[in-house]
Amino acid sequence: MNSYNSFLYFKKKGYLCCVIMTNDMTNSVKRQTRKVGVAGGFINQMMGNNSTTPVVGEGATILMYSDRDAYEVISVSDNGNQCVIRAMETTFVGACYGDERYTYKSNKNGETKTLEWNAKKGCWGEVTYTIEIIRALAKRLEKEYGWDWVDHLPVDINDIIIEDETNPFVRYKLVPGVTKEYKNFYKVSVIFGVMEQYRDPSF
Repeated sequence: MNSYNSFLYFKKKGYLCCVIMTNDMTNSVKRQTRKVGVAGGFINQMMGNNSTTPVVGEGATILMYSDRDAYEVISVSDNGNQCVIRAMETTFVGACYGDERYTYKSNKNGETKTLEWNAKKGCWGEVTYTIEIIRALAKRLEKEYGWDWVDHLPVDINDIIIEDETNPFVRYKLVPGVTKEYKNFYKVSVIFGVMEQYRDPSF
């Protein structure tokens, strides 16, 4: 487990920030901020202000609007800026409505997410990769030909689409000069060292 020495709270640009000072100085502080007192779960907002870091074998909790999802950390990069988390298998054991108690069990087949720290944005984010028609090419053709710009691609659009009836989204083959793999970054609010499943009974 992480060893914390002290907690420092301060306000900055409308945010209530919490810095968790540790005696582990191998990585720079990764300070997340989240507005407090706005729409959404207050506890999640408070938990979202933290400087926790991922450690293999420890928990991780994704903080949504008011719900929370439990994960475990299964890998961390050498520099600590990237990690993979896996969803826990949870079972509700509460006695009644609003009694949010769960049991937790590792699930090797659980959903995984790759998280990456973005120092410029000051947040963790889920990283995914998608193959798309080259954006500059699509923009140029759309400007020149309008709505039917796909008919003017260097190849037939049907030849680069991957047929997959189980996937509702269009997927493309990687074709030089036509498609390209793009990295996507979606900001997430997360706290490491905590594993908690919670469903807001208000909804």
